[in-house]
Amino acid sequence: MLYMDYHVHCQNSPDSSEPLEEICKGAIDAGIKEIMVTDHYEMFTDDFGRKAYQPEYLTQCLESVLQCREKLKDQLYVGFGTELGQIHLQPEAAAQVTKSFPFDFVIASFHKIDNLDLKGYDYHKTNCRILKERYLDGLLAIARTGDFDCMGHVDLIKRYAAGQGVSIRLEEDEEAVRELFRILVNRNKGIEINTSGLRQVVKEQFPSRTLLKWYREEGGTIVTVGSDAHCRQDVGKGIQEAEKLLQELGFPYISRFRERKLLQEKVMIR
Repeated sequence: MLYMDYHVHCQNSPDSSEPLEEICKGAIDAGIKEIMVTDHYEMFTDDFGRKAYQPEYLTQCLESVLQCREKLKDQLYVGFGTELGQIHLQPEAAAQVTKSFPFDFVIASFHKIDNLDLKGYDYHKTNCRILKERYLDGLLAIARTGDFDCMGHVDLIKRYAAGQGVSIRLEEDEEAVRELFRILVNRNKGIEINTSGLRQVVKEQFPSRTLLKWYREEGGTIVTVGSDAHCRQDVGKGIQEAEKLLQELGFPYISRFRERKLLQEKVMIR
């Protein structure tokens, strides 16, 4: 089993109530040796919704990571990361965040369209074709301009649609998705396998097997794996399934990061 989980959240993040020490204990219980704490930092149109995301918030995140890193140093490496949402909306502010804090790892994600979280849409009343086009346009904008290491849960939109009994699949837009992957590869940016979908209605990781295959065919090799856990019991969930999938698709390794650097000593898939 892989011993890393590169996408976890704790109570510092607005969408979790779990203390970081409990997240860390969950990792240790699951046999994980290295986690990345990637609490949210969201960008919005103008200053809408920015109250929760200020420098002191990230200072608190960093302090809690350093405390747990020291306390558990003989059992677990606790990495300091962040999940930046919608960085294409405020690229200068996002760049300032990444320059101002000693991150090990930065995920770029796309959670909101018009400041509304994807889970907030009524997919029965929304024009899903237009929404999907806007989602793809946002992913492409992030890929072209953002300062990040890996793009998170590339086809996340399928999760919320599936939760309402609606199918939205990026497989229907092969050329746009391949263009996205070509941009990431050319910029030396990776993607993550986010295993949280295996625990949800969609019953599939993000991105899908087909999208992962396209990424590999476009020359992609930088891949991290994360559970997107927001509570102790979910840390490490789906990691074994992701390892098997990467093996089947011919990926040579799982990538690791430290201080925003892709390590040469990659973890080989056995």
